[in-house]
Amino acid sequence: MQVADIFEQASGRLPMVPKVVQELIESFHKTDINIDEISDKVGHDQVLTARVLRLANTARFGGSRRVGSLDDAVVLLGFDNLRILVIASGITGATAGIPGFDMKGFWQRSFAMANTAKRLAKLAKLDAQLGYTCGLLSNIGELVLHVALPEQAVQIDKIVAGGADRVATERMLLGVDLTEVGAELARRWNFPDDIQQAIRDQHDLLGDVSRFAIVIGLSAYLVAGFNHDMSEGDMLTTLPWAVVDKLGIARDALTGSISELKEACNGIDDMF
Repeated sequence: MQVADIFEQASGRLPMVPKVVQELIESFHKTDINIDEISDKVGHDQVLTARVLRLANTARFGGSRRVGSLDDAVVLLGFDNLRILVIASGITGATAGIPGFDMKGFWQRSFAMANTAKRLAKLAKLDAQLGYTCGLLSNIGELVLHVALPEQAVQIDKIVAGGADRVATERMLLGVDLTEVGAELARRWNFPDDIQQAIRDQHDLLGDVSRFAIVIGLSAYLVAGFNHDMSEGDMLTTLPWAVVDKLGIARDALTGSISELKEACNGIDDMF
């Protein structure tokens, strides 16, 4: 089976993100951003606005401050945080309600990836918001497979729950995997090449891949370890330091940030 076959199977049922989300993701490479225009566009989508404000008032973003409007969000959180709030809200809202799919569990894992990727990107002196978005979308191909091939996807979930590697299982049974499918969805959503490449190459960390792909791959390692109760000391002992070096993070900087990274892996942004 080819990637094109997957999308043919899912024709007419694929999630679509709001145009303002596409524009915000494109804005990562722009310097002339009209914040008022963006806020106005978001404000015209009442459902999206409600989801943005809900996330803005979680402990991770709002803390003790009450965010009551998009204008409040810009003032209190800044444009960069508002941008990732809108992106996260728009994408999660566009993918609601797929039968047989654990949507809450999926997005909990995705937000853990996003928060971890944001911190790693910052340590690597990369765009932290772009890192967050790459992490958020890293496994979006899994969702597409559930839309296109629901019965096979459910069976793959069962095999993975038994201990099998997801990507390897998908390749054996389908001929494609979630990274290829996710990269194609990002292309169809007109997301930047940085995001497409990072999704596609996240499991080839020692190859000739982008640093954002390495951010995703290393985030997955950290999230998996810390979500299975690995201690900070054990994580530092087993960390793939060759990958850390390739990402360009100083070893002492990562060691000093390990508690923060553990918090990111375990912290969940409540969108549900």
